[in-house]
Amino acid sequence: MAKLKYISPQIELLTSSNAGKHNLIDIIQTSDWADLEFDVQALVKEFGSPLFILSEEVLRARYRNFRDTFTAPGIETIIAYSYKTNYLPAVCSILHEEGAWAEVVSGMEYTLARALGVPGENIVFNGPYKTREEIERAIYDNALINIDGFDELSLIEKIAKELSVAAKIGLRINYKNGFNAWTKFGFNSEKNEALEALKIVKKAGQDVLHLQALHNHGGTFQVQPKVYGHTVKILGKVAKQARSLGLSPQCIDIGGGYPSTNVLKPAFDTKDNYTLDGAYLKPYAEEIIGQFGKVKKQFADQPVLIMEPGRAIVDAAVRLASTVVSIKNIAGEGPAAILDAGVNILPTAYWYNHKIQSTGETSSIIGNKKTYALYGPLCMQIDKLRDKITLPEMNGGDVLIIDNVGAYCQTQSMQFIQPRPATILLGINGPELIRKKESWGDVFNLDLIPNRLRSDKCNF
Repeated sequence: MAKLKYISPQIELLTSSNAGKHNLIDIIQTSDWADLEFDVQALVKEFGSPLFILSEEVLRARYRNFRDTFTAPGIETIIAYSYKTNYLPAVCSILHEEGAWAEVVSGMEYTLARALGVPGENIVFNGPYKTREEIERAIYDNALINIDGFDELSLIEKIAKELSVAAKIGLRINYKNGFNAWTKFGFNSEKNEALEALKIVKKAGQDVLHLQALHNHGGTFQVQPKVYGHTVKILGKVAKQARSLGLSPQCIDIGGGYPSTNVLKPAFDTKDNYTLDGAYLKPYAEEIIGQFGKVKKQFADQPVLIMEPGRAIVDAAVRLASTVVSIKNIAGEGPAAILDAGVNILPTAYWYNHKIQSTGETSSIIGNKKTYALYGPLCMQIDKLRDKITLPEMNGGDVLIIDNVGAYCQTQSMQFIQPRPATILLGINGPELIRKKESWGDVFNLDLIPNRLRSDKCNF
């Protein structure tokens, strides 16, 4: 395979020839959004700023592209969308319409999936912490439970016997891979933990523990496709051990961690040669499908490949509109813009250099560019979205568009100093509100004040 080349992002100057009064988003050079036209200023005026904007068209297209990339003859491919990446109910509902299963890592996410109408048999339940009640429900629902360790294996065996219902299970397998291996999770394949777990499953009997899958999740924002090929090899070896014991796993579940087209900050970049442009998922498919073809005989006659993508599907489908609050000239740093969106709603700014474009009135002036630091509204020096970025000269009130914020920004956002903004869906019916803007009352809705602490003037 040819060596991949890393291509740095480019910021292009917007000109008056392709920008109207409000600078429509379709002038921004991101292919996913190229055919979408909407008035950012009008949306911000109606729904408030900052504002998350989800494109239904982009989300569906990203899902279909991922599904088709990892589909091959003789292998059934199941896409189990990673709820933790973005579990807005509208996002999950769109993906379930497309055929996605739900991959959940908590009882909260499991309950959401069931509330959205996902049958238990289409849920993959992962994670190192599952309560007894959650396990009981998953067994009754016929969900696939990927077991994380020996204590959980023992508990599930006990519950299945008590319920007289076979638990549909997978075993999460880990192996040492570099300095940041995800060895917190699962059974180690190199110290015979996986073999020991298989023996326990065999002894329990298929009417108690029905082994269907072998699972691994090898990291996050993984830019080395060969890691996935090696994972398939490892799981193939464990499957061979399972068959030697008379067990017949049907599924190989290789988890998630596939990157989006965001650009890592230099401090977190691996320095490897890679590209996230164009058909960047193709090398991943070549590794996974190619290696699975070599080991699938260790699985059932109709082998199943389960994948658990998150950011590779949803990241590019969401943008954040944010308004410039003020412009400053900071001593020793130069021009800086204060925005109304901070790291409380954009935690990925710590890791990525998000693509950012201006949609303000001055952005169409040729040659009128400056290099800015971008800060959020929080009373913290670390509330910084970009160290330096060159943009058309800005004024207070201009709106910036921050790209690729669909992954983890909304699920990891918090009401720190500022309430969280609204999210709208751009679909066939135009802008639709799918998450309301929070008020101060929403933030404190669960709090109580003992009567002895209430003042005469307290109306909380």
